[in-house]
Amino acid sequence: MADVGNKTSPSTSGGQSSWDGRERRGPGRQDDEARARKLLETMRAGGPDAAAARDALILQFRPLVQKQARHFLTGSVPFEDLVQEGFLGLMYAIDQYDPHRGAKLITYATHHIDGHLRHFLRDRVQIIKEPAWLQEMAQRVRRETETLTHELGREPTDAELAHAMGLSEAEIARINATRATFAVASLDEAQESGAPAAHVAESNLQAAATELPLEDKIVLENALVRLKEIERKVLYSFYYDDKSQTEIARELGVSNNYISHILKNSARKLQQMFRSDAVREAALQHEQRRRRLATHGPAALAAEEEAAAPPSVVDPVTGLYTAEYFQARLDEEVSRALRHQLELSLIRVAVGEDTPEAALFVRIAQTIKGCMR
Repeated sequence: MADVGNKTSPSTSGGQSSWDGRERRGPGRQDDEARARKLLETMRAGGPDAAAARDALILQFRPLVQKQARHFLTGSVPFEDLVQEGFLGLMYAIDQYDPHRGAKLITYATHHIDGHLRHFLRDRVQIIKEPAWLQEMAQRVRRETETLTHELGREPTDAELAHAMGLSEAEIARINATRATFAVASLDEAQESGAPAAHVAESNLQAAATELPLEDKIVLENALVRLKEIERKVLYSFYYDDKSQTEIARELGVSNNYISHILKNSARKLQQMFRSDAVREAALQHEQRRRRLATHGPAALAAEEEAAAPPSVVDPVTGLYTAEYFQARLDEEVSRALRHQLELSLIRVAVGEDTPEAALFVRIAQTIKGCMR
């Protein structure tokens, strides 16, 4: 995959780092801090060694980035994406760090690495999987937004975006509202980051959640009825009636903090419910497979599963990513580069079929793939 410029290359490059991310004490830790300060001074002094000093400083913190990324590993986001975001936080910290304020560089870097990771996951991780139609529409909105942002030099308005996509402003608002409804898990993250929970989706809920497609609304309602009455009332008021945290607290005669507590705990309960449902569904599928195996035999079952299997992200002949998966990942990299105003590099290796050089080009591409994202 493409990498976001040379700035992020330390995430996959070789070399040893003396900084393992642990809070060590004594001479070893002091040497690490002193070396980092020296590299920072060289980098900011400019001159021929500035770029090399910056790369060395990033490499020194590579284990710290990887360590913090593992803390946020959930299985729904690739580890390499977390590391990439962690390095963006590290580079921001290196550029903004002021040694005269007293904070240690590792402490300052850890804060910004975690901040970037939390922000990234807040936008990506959801406890309710978005349906295919919503994912496709969201991707269209994202692509058109990026195109218009590049053309206009600013983010487009809903009216401009709707005109470019051939939709109405109400339809754009409905898409945003639907996606916000599926992002219940971000309430928990907002509490940890210190932001008021009610503000997480409030700005996007321009249309009521009752505009969800029927099958998605049923999924939510079936889960909500398993909560306590006050939890259902708060969640319905917040997501379906589009009421603010303050309005809900006033109606129930309780404090805003208590409403925040209910929203946070309810999100966690919903998350556990959907995970439990997924486990039960997996057990049911296993039993159904066992019965089909006993009825039809292994050969027929294998043919049936192969026909129903989702397409692989890797081409079985070349061992490289398929065009569809590559395009999806490239879209993510472009979005990341635009968000952080970074350069984007792409290497394309064309492999002709049935040519003497094909095998060589495949090996070259695989080598490049192993060195870049």
